[in-house]
Amino acid sequence: MQPIDDLLNKVTMYRLVVYVLSALATIAILFAHFGRFAGRPESMVLSLVIILGSAYVTDRGFARLFKVPSNMETWLITGLIIFLIVPAANNKAAYLALALAAALSSASKFLLARHGKHVFNPAAFAAAFLSTWGFWPATWWIGSSKFWPFTLLLGLLVVRKMRRFSLFASFVVISIVLQTALLLHGHQPLATSMKQAVLASPLIFLSTIMLIEPATMPPRRSLQIVFAALVATLYVTGWKIGPLIIVPEVALLFGNLFAYLVSPKFRVQLVLKEVHKISGRIYDYVFMPDVHFQFLPGQYMEWTLAGVPYDSRGNRRTFTIASSPTEEEVHLGLKYYEPSSTYKATFYELKPGDIVYASQLAGNFTLNGNEKKKLVFIAGGIGITPFRSMVKYLTDNNVSCDVVLLYLVSDPQELAYAHEFKQAAKIGVKTIPVITNPSKHAPGAVSAKLSPHLLSQAIPDYAERVFYISGSNHFVDVAKSQLRSLDVPRRHIKTDHFSGY
Repeated sequence: MQPIDDLLNKVTMYRLVVYVLSALATIAILFAHFGRFAGRPESMVLSLVIILGSAYVTDRGFARLFKVPSNMETWLITGLIIFLIVPAANNKAAYLALALAAALSSASKFLLARHGKHVFNPAAFAAAFLSTWGFWPATWWIGSSKFWPFTLLLGLLVVRKMRRFSLFASFVVISIVLQTALLLHGHQPLATSMKQAVLASPLIFLSTIMLIEPATMPPRRSLQIVFAALVATLYVTGWKIGPLIIVPEVALLFGNLFAYLVSPKFRVQLVLKEVHKISGRIYDYVFMPDVHFQFLPGQYMEWTLAGVPYDSRGNRRTFTIASSPTEEEVHLGLKYYEPSSTYKATFYELKPGDIVYASQLAGNFTLNGNEKKKLVFIAGGIGITPFRSMVKYLTDNNVSCDVVLLYLVSDPQELAYAHEFKQAAKIGVKTIPVITNPSKHAPGAVSAKLSPHLLSQAIPDYAERVFYISGSNHFVDVAKSQLRSLDVPRRHIKTDHFSGY
């Protein structure tokens, strides 16, 4: 899996979704052109152009109206999904219906949202509106048996990128179990019917693309499983509630409503107060939020910048909040690489008084009651940020603990937040700096590469501890593998993951 992960790490999650949806749309049009799919390729192309054009214009218009930065990929993603689940138009009224659906989907992100939290999946909302009012049906034609290998392969790349296998698997397993029970109860042929239910249905596209959309699913893993179970139950049973029939898009909307009710609902405007240069590549940004918001130490948010020139990585990123909930200011630690993306280059040019927007609070990488246990924090480079949040929180609340912080950097100048970790020694946090570059040295630091030997030497009682690992995806995977080689149980390893830097 490492070659795949290395490839996925080069692109943000949103851009990957654009690529995947674009590939599916292209495959479908080619299939129609060569007679392998019942559709007129010219009608499909014109429908796609109308959908994307309407989505783009509406998105830009509402962004200007509400005076917020427009995310570069959202109109593309929503428009492509509508194209893949609503059939191509065959008359002027149908073309108008597609334009209306695209406009509704983009408008819903602004009108059906509260403090940056979407209520409904935009494409599902638009498709449900068209079907319910009889404008144009959502047939989910991408669920055709002709496309399932492509949908599954490309969809699993998105699931892998987001590390949402538990959500995906929960939905699929529950759907299959319920479908099997219904078939057995109805005395229908199991093998043939199940093949149809899995390979010639919306199940694959719904579970790999739409269900795991970050803005409309719960932020915590336990709630995500409940969310998956709810949508799967409604999807399979297809209940009728008065005039409302639970078709796939409506099942997802009910799940979105549950996610909205159990999720944090705020969008923060952050004014840059000051910037601290830690090294030539690492900076600590200090912001003042326009509203106070609650979060757990170790959680992350999606940070959106205005005025980012177009490139392949977009104008939003997922970053951990480096500050503690006990602080009024919001800290963000960033590391710069060469060449930098346009997002990072724009961030680098920020001056005090400039504004950044943050929303979509989420993350399971929290203490979650483990502060009374014997812990080890393993940080790789800028992966120190969630531990800064946790340690500052424990220090400010004077919580006695037994924590070993193993902090690995290639250059001792990149050791960040030294003051906070020094203060934390009084509550029981032991910091061990590790310099991985053999040509670099620092007083009091260990010179070594991350290895089972280092782990066992630095932490002799490792078998008694719970481990938290944060850093690049590759660093996290390597550290986890080395802990497993020391027979550390999986349940004692907590990992951090970002869908895109």
